[in-house]
Amino acid sequence: IGLSAGFVEPLEASALALIEQSANIVAQQMPGDRQVMDVVAKRFNDRLRYHWQRIIEFLKLHYATSVRDQPYWQAHRDRSTWPPGLADRLLLWQQQTPWHDDAPRLDELFPSASYQYVLYGMGFRPRQVGGDSPTYLALRSQADQVFHATRTKAAQVAKLLPSNRELLGAIGARAQTGRANGD
Repeated sequence: IGLSAGFVEPLEASALALIEQSANIVAQQMPGDRQVMDVVAKRFNDRLRYHWQRIIEFLKLHYATSVRDQPYWQAHRDRSTWPPGLADRLLLWQQQTPWHDDAPRLDELFPSASYQYVLYGMGFRPRQVGGDSPTYLALRSQADQVFHATRTKAAQVAKLLPSNRELLGAIGARAQTGRANGD
């Protein structure tokens, strides 16, 4: 357990996360006798192997989604260099945003939001499923009407509210009146 056990360029934070995970496992599952040592060791190794696989996949995602045209970046887009599962996830994410099901474990190092940050930062966007179907267009039209009505109502209500200066002045005046009345 230590930096050398978890350091992966260019994501130094992975080392810190793996140190924390390793320390937690040891602290929570340190066997009291030799009988269960092999079971605990296997669980430790399985868990860390899983984290390593997810770290590698997460890092590769940065490179695989790059649109840079230099040979280095083109080589990273070669699917034969991708970890197992990354192609499937990217295919899925073309249809839907990464979500909690994509990071199912409680001890995930990279929750679904992390994948969203990378994908959207690289310009990757899910396609609109059913974007030209009559049902989708009707629902989209209804949603747009609701959004417009909400914006209109919010603007109307905002006109009824005092400005911040007016509100603070009224609060100050009320406080002065309360002090004058002994409240």
